[in-house]
Amino acid sequence: MFAVITGDIVQSQQTDVELWMHPLKKILSQYGSTPKDWEIYRGDSFQIITSPEQALLLGLIIKSSLKSNNINVRMAIGVGDINYRTDKITESNGSAFVNSGTSFDRLKKHYFSIKTPWEHYNTIVNTMLDLASITMDKWTAKTAKVICFKFQNPTMNQIDIAENFDKKGQGNISEALKRGGYDQLNQFLNYYRQSILELC
Repeated sequence: MFAVITGDIVQSQQTDVELWMHPLKKILSQYGSTPKDWEIYRGDSFQIITSPEQALLLGLIIKSSLKSNNINVRMAIGVGDINYRTDKITESNGSAFVNSGTSFDRLKKHYFSIKTPWEHYNTIVNTMLDLASITMDKWTAKTAKVICFKFQNPTMNQIDIAENFDKKGQGNISEALKRGGYDQLNQFLNYYRQSILELC
C-alpha cells in the first residue's frame, strides 16, 4: 500500500510565494524526485507519494515548516493502492489518490484529514487530528520552527537543538516544545505508525 498527500497553501494569493515555495520544495525533495514522486501544480497545490507509516510525520513536517513562516496549509492523506503509475505523479492513479482527493475535497473548517480503506480507523484518526489541530493552529512561527526541527531530528537532545538556534538556550527550546505540544504529537505519531502498519 501507499499514501498520497494532497495539499494546498491557504490564502496563497495574499501570500508572498517566496515564503512557502522554497521551504516546501526543500522538504518534498527529501522524500523523492519530481515529477514522479511529488509535484507542485496549479500554482499553490502539491501532491507527494510516500509510505503509509511515514505519511503523518511528513504531513506534520510540512505543516510546521510552513507555519514557521506564518503560512497555513491544508492537507489530506489518502492510503490505498496505486495501480497506475507514470513518470508524473499527477497522471498516476489508484485508490490512494482517490482517497486523498476525496478527503481533500471534504476539507472545510479543518486543515488536515486522512482517508484509509478502514472507516472505523478513519473516525479515530481524524478525531485525533482535529484535537491536535487545536494546538497546531496556535503555533507561533518560532514555536513551529523548533517543532519542525525536532520532528526532523527526533534523537537530538534539547541542548544540541539549542545550538542550532541563535540566542536560544535549552530552557527556551523546552518551553517551545511544551507550548507546541510536541510530546503529545509524538504519542499520536507512535500510535498512528503502529496501527497503520498492523492494518497494512
